[in-house]
Amino acid sequence: MLRRLLVNTSSNMAQLIVSMVVTFIMAPIYLKLMGHHDYGLREMVLALVGYMGMLDLGMRPTISRFASMHNARGERVSLLTVYSCSLVFMFFVGLVLSVFFVIWAFAFPEVLDPQDGEQATKYMLFLLLIGAQLIFVFPKLVTESYLEGLQRYYFKNMVNIISTISIAVIAYFHMTPENGLVLLVGLVAISQAIKLVIFGIVLLKPALGTIYPNLRYFSVEKLREMLSFGLKSFIQGAAGKVEKMSDRLVIGTILGPAMIPVYTIPATLVGYISSITMTLSHTFMPLFSDLSARGQQHRIKAIYLLASKLLVGLIIPMGVGICLIGGPFIGIWMEGQFDPVIVDAILVLLVTYTVVPMLNPFASRYLTAINQHVIFAKVAPPAALVNLGLSIWLVLEYGVVGAALGSVLPVFVVMPLYLYVVCHNLEVSMLHYFRATILPAVIPVALMGGGLFWFRTTHGFEGYLDIVLSVLVSALVYSLVYWVFAMGREDREVLLRLLPGRR
Repeated sequence: MLRRLLVNTSSNMAQLIVSMVVTFIMAPIYLKLMGHHDYGLREMVLALVGYMGMLDLGMRPTISRFASMHNARGERVSLLTVYSCSLVFMFFVGLVLSVFFVIWAFAFPEVLDPQDGEQATKYMLFLLLIGAQLIFVFPKLVTESYLEGLQRYYFKNMVNIISTISIAVIAYFHMTPENGLVLLVGLVAISQAIKLVIFGIVLLKPALGTIYPNLRYFSVEKLREMLSFGLKSFIQGAAGKVEKMSDRLVIGTILGPAMIPVYTIPATLVGYISSITMTLSHTFMPLFSDLSARGQQHRIKAIYLLASKLLVGLIIPMGVGICLIGGPFIGIWMEGQFDPVIVDAILVLLVTYTVVPMLNPFASRYLTAINQHVIFAKVAPPAALVNLGLSIWLVLEYGVVGAALGSVLPVFVVMPLYLYVVCHNLEVSMLHYFRATILPAVIPVALMGGGLFWFRTTHGFEGYLDIVLSVLVSALVYSLVYWVFAMGREDREVLLRLLPGRR
């Protein structure tokens, strides 16, 4: 089981690393060719699509959890029933959203045009391609979630890596200022259709249970059960999307689309903390569900505490590093297009907003797996509304920085509540969790952060070489100190057992 977990998590990380490299190379190119308006407009529309994606009513984690549970119990008919119900429901969700964008494309495309309708055709094609993309996205999510529930992340990630690289290569050679917006969206739409076909074919393999769509297995009762379970994930996901996507819409509406890159470029860098955390924790939800179905609570507790310790030990130094190195990096990366003082302020606020909840990185995975995630449905919506209200007010008062400040404040109330519920179900105290997972990282990160701060204030980061060397040296120092002072004997034994070829 540990081997499978390692393989799945490694493939998730490989996909994330490819995505990071492609973003590093292509983001300045996209910004230059598309311009600040089209780049920001694409971010706004994608945020709108993200809001509309909430209409799946929490089905994606529901599908993964039900697939894992029925597979652990050997219930093939239930697996086929879940698959058929999911495909029918998600297809109609995608169809409804697609129709919305098609109507928008033909009726009001000029509202996106900064030149009063002179480029209406371009924006009409942009909206039509968004609509076409949605037709394939939601059924594709069903097949993708099934592969995750069956713990076949590596294949899904391999296809996603090829897709990401292909889109970047085609865009690099064929994108122009005139076709950039339409070309990028069109390539994504085509890739979604191809992935839907590939994932569907793979699920037909006997090794995966020969999962295929068949309306004979459609069950209103099963769909109702899934929607009932997914409603809690839906409320949590809806609140999360409001928190993460609202800043772009608020900035674009109040300050204009051209101001969005000032926020989204630092947000993209900070977002990799969340992406890495979600990537490394993703495979644990079906694992927790599998162990819970087998009644192995003691294994869940041991895995949760050790995995949380290791992941928190990665998250905290990443946050400190981005606060100290992120500003100079963005200045070099984007060739000084943004005010460094504003960038540093946004980075510190967004790192705080991201890292504090991630100090309990497996909360959502674990509570969803054991069907105790109702706490998210109760707490997340009011926190998201407070976030939205604060962002609107603070953007009016302080501009772009206000959007980041509005996101920070609610997390200090929400995070302890989630931690309490997790510790209650694990049957450990919050103080024990703090000592076991967070406290070990304090001394190593203090040494690492002190060194980076000294280097930045005395020497500065003049180019990529300075940044790369600083990252490598600080990571080495932190890793050595953490391994010596924070890792216990049992922790080291577990990690060493995962190394390939160890006897």
